[in-house]
Amino acid sequence: MNHSRLIKDFLHKTRMLRLGAGLRNGKIVSILRYHSITDHDDNYYCSPSIALAPDVFEAHVKYLSSHFNIISLDEVHDCLSKKEKFPDRAVVFTFDDGYKDNFTAYEILKKYHATGTFYIATGCIDNKEPLWLFEIIYLLHHTGQNELCINVGGVANRFPLLTPSDRWAASGRVTEIIKSNNLEIREQVREQIREQTRDVHDFSDKAAAVMLSTDQVKEMSDNGMTIAGHTVTHLNLPNASPEDARNEIAECKSAIFEMTGKEARHFSYPNGGKYAYYNSSIIQMVKDAGFLTATTSNNGTADIHSDPFQLSRIRITPYLSDILYQMCRE
Repeated sequence: MNHSRLIKDFLHKTRMLRLGAGLRNGKIVSILRYHSITDHDDNYYCSPSIALAPDVFEAHVKYLSSHFNIISLDEVHDCLSKKEKFPDRAVVFTFDDGYKDNFTAYEILKKYHATGTFYIATGCIDNKEPLWLFEIIYLLHHTGQNELCINVGGVANRFPLLTPSDRWAASGRVTEIIKSNNLEIREQVREQIREQTRDVHDFSDKAAAVMLSTDQVKEMSDNGMTIAGHTVTHLNLPNASPEDARNEIAECKSAIFEMTGKEARHFSYPNGGKYAYYNSSIIQMVKDAGFLTATTSNNGTADIHSDPFQLSRIRITPYLSDILYQMCRE
C-alpha cells in the first residue's frame, strides 16, 4: 500500500473525510461514475479498470447510504435550476453503458433503499447490436492471430498480438482510432476486425450475455431507478456528422420512452477521457432533444453554479477511502 492510500485510509478510519464532506452544508453534490459491477473472473467484456466486484460495490453502497444522502439527478436538476443548496452530504450513483451486470447494482441499491441513474446505449439493449467496446476487447483477446492490420484512409496500422499486453495495447489503439473518427470509419474498422478474427467462434454466444434486456430496464425503472441516455451505439459525438450525432441523441431518448413509458431526462456523453467527447455543438443538441442534464467524465464534484450540461463526476476506484477523499478535496 502506498503512502497516499495509507493517509487516506487513516483519514477514513478517523472519520475526518466524512466530516469534511459534511462541512459542505449542501454546497456540493458528489456524482459517482460507475460502469460494470462484476467479479474479475467473470469479466470478459470490459476493461478491468472500469469493473468493480459486487461485494466491493455493496460495501460502497452500505457505507454511503448510512452516512450520506443518496439523491436522484432530478433532485440535482431542481437545485441547480432554483440555485438552491443540495441536501447535506448529497451523493448520486450513476452507471454508464448498460451492462447486464448493472442489474446486480440495481438489486444492491434496492437492498439499501438507495436509487441510481443508469445511462444506457439503447441500440445495444437486448443485444440488438454488440457494444463496439466489448467487441474489440473480446475479438482481439481471443483470436489466434499474431497480428492485426487496420487500414484507415489508406494508412495501414499494424498491431502485434503476441502477448496479453500486446492485445491490450492493440485494443486501446483501435479504440483511439474509432473515437477519433466518424460512424462510417468506425464501422469499417469493425468489419476489418471481424474479417481478421473469424477464428473466434463463440463471439455471438458471449455477446448475448453482455447487455441489459428491455425487461430488466423496465423493472429497474418501475422500482425507482432512473434510466437515462448514453446515445444509441456509444458513438463519439464530436467526430460524427451532425446528422448522426443528432440521431444518436434523439433516438436514444425515444427508445428509453418505448422501454419504460417515461421520458429520459438525463444524458451522459460517451467516450470520455483524453478524447474530445463533447463540445458546444453537442451540448446544444442534447438540450434540443429535451434532456435536462448531462454528465461528463471530468473528475470532480458539482456545485450550485455548475452548468447542468457539463456536470463533473467522481472517478470510482475499489477503495472507498479514495472516493471519500475526492468528495471532500474540492
